[in-house]
Amino acid sequence: MPWVNVEDLEETIRKHRIVIADFWAEWCVPCKAVEDSLRRLEAKLSIKGFNVIIARVNVEENPEEAARYGVMGLPTVILFVEGEEKVRHTGGPAGLERKIMRAINAL
Repeated sequence: MPWVNVEDLEETIRKHRIVIADFWAEWCVPCKAVEDSLRRLEAKLSIKGFNVIIARVNVEENPEEAARYGVMGLPTVILFVEGEEKVRHTGGPAGLERKIMRAINAL
């Protein structure tokens, strides 16, 4: 499951069935904790055979992408399935893995 840094999230969402968008910044301490949680999630999803793209969006380098997706706080993680937003999680990692696993297992 690839991790990609993106400048055009819309294109990535269009190309892939399941995309987890991670909006983050270098200075954001909770963003690092969410990244660790996403790495654990990546391992779980890989074992289950899901082909998921984790698209990392640095909001300082790409503020227009954060605005386009209504990101108001960091970190924000959004799960897209077939172009549709299914899960949005803002803040630390508590509950993130559970929310995403529940949504993906429902596919």
